[in-house]
Amino acid sequence: MVWDIFDEIRRMQEEMDKLFSDFFTGPRYRQLGPGRPSPEGRSESSLPSMRRAFTDVQETDTDLIITAELPGMNREDIELTVTQDRINIKAQKREEVKEEKEDQRYYQSKYAGFSRSIPLPVGVKQDEVKATYKNGVLEITLPKKEVTESKNVRIE
Repeated sequence: MVWDIFDEIRRMQEEMDKLFSDFFTGPRYRQLGPGRPSPEGRSESSLPSMRRAFTDVQETDTDLIITAELPGMNREDIELTVTQDRINIKAQKREEVKEEKEDQRYYQSKYAGFSRSIPLPVGVKQDEVKATYKNGVLEITLPKKEVTESKNVRIE
């Protein structure tokens, strides 16, 4: 059998089509296109896009330090929620511009958002959590709960 370059190109194109098709139909992506309903029953244009914030988790002897990149956000736009086993970071920014002149109307709406839920590997002291935000980077310091020493239990 003779090798044909065009058969190889066709095979590569089919593999790339399948790769992109599988990527955009995954569970985290909404089905886009005409005639496909959105998950919540709303139109696609009314669904704001929440991007996943880039984060880094570091563990020291006494603290967990989480850094999250939230470019373009203000301190007031960020919401943090800490539970016993998880921290939720949510940042939303909305801008609306309305101008009305004699025969013209101008309306512009912008929305940007980040969201991230991070499971905590150890227990933390929720009352002593500290967060700072500077130059688009959120740094959260979560003090670990002290682990009590082991205790021998007498069996009766």
